[in-house]
Amino acid sequence: MPVRTCKAVSASGYPADVEIPVTDLGRAITFYQHWLQVAVDEPILLHDCRMAYLPFADEATGASMALVRGADYLPSVHGARIYIGVDDLDASLERALQAGAELRFGPADAGDWRVAEIADSEGNRIALQARVVL
Repeated sequence: MPVRTCKAVSASGYPADVEIPVTDLGRAITFYQHWLQVAVDEPILLHDCRMAYLPFADEATGASMALVRGADYLPSVHGARIYIGVDDLDASLERALQAGAELRFGPADAGDWRVAEIADSEGNRIALQARVVL
């Protein structure tokens, strides 16, 4: 499986880390590995939570992302919406659906962007976005 790198940000005022709540960490790891075609790290225990990080580099720009199972982490469609940038929206959406996602919206054009929204394996509301290629 080709590995893509997510990147962490150090600039003030920008997201540095995104934590996605999960109820079944193994199921979520399988889902995100299939969908995003990345290798997810082995889970670690941190602050009474089990966390599995997607690939990232501390020195690069962008936010790191982790799947987290813990008492304060409850998957929901009512929380903040995370937009994950993808190169090919249709191919990425197809992989997400094959991995068990439910389509909530789209795909649709929004100016220079193409967007869709899914419910991930844990019920979180996740949006995908890709630049329109002319």
